Amino acid sequence: MSLFRIMVIPLLWYFLSEPGREPALIAFSIVLLAALSDGLDGFIARLRNEESRLGMILDPFADKVFAGALVILLIIYRDFPILLAVIILGRDLLILIVAGILLRGQKILVPPSLTGKYAFAAISVLLACSVLRFEFGIEITEAITIVLIAASIFVYYRVLRHLAKENTIPTFNDKPIFKLMRWTTTSLISLVLIIKLYGFLFS
Repeated sequence: MSLFRIMVIPLLWYFLSEPGREPALIAFSIVLLAALSDGLDGFIARLRNEESRLGMILDPFADKVFAGALVILLIIYRDFPILLAVIILGRDLLILIVAGILLRGQKILVPPSLTGKYAFAAISVLLACSVLRFEFGIEITEAITIVLIAASIFVYYRVLRHLAKENTIPTFNDKPIFKLMRWTTTSLISLVLIIKLYGFLFS
């Protein structure tokens, strides 16, 4: 399903370039399908215990290509802020540079962190809101995205430093209270966004 996210980029290009509400809704639907395919892909792999090294490379690669292409299209057709685009696209580049410096060419695959997954989810929601020109969603997710990107860079830096010194990836003690806080916060924000989005679409 990684290929699907890359194959739909030309469709996004076409519908984002078209004026009007209907093309925007179709482009939004494509973004949702791409996000669902990503989630389903990961869920099936974990369910079958088929998480391979190749999959751990291809899936993030497809995500980054899709998100990068969408950011560029949004700059062209939705006046997406250049500074925010640089922050989103520069995150992975910065992590790669730091990894290259700290690991000095070691062939070690660092799995995505929990913070990194949340950061990518926030980026995805922000981009989807921008496709629709859903201003409330954009305002809410812009701040969340910037905070999570900064946090994910810090977490990756700590992981890479530990990996360079100890040659092992540090374990994260995910306590139940942390899970509850994440679930509660994510659920509340999602609920508010869904209610506002419903009003935006059907008002």
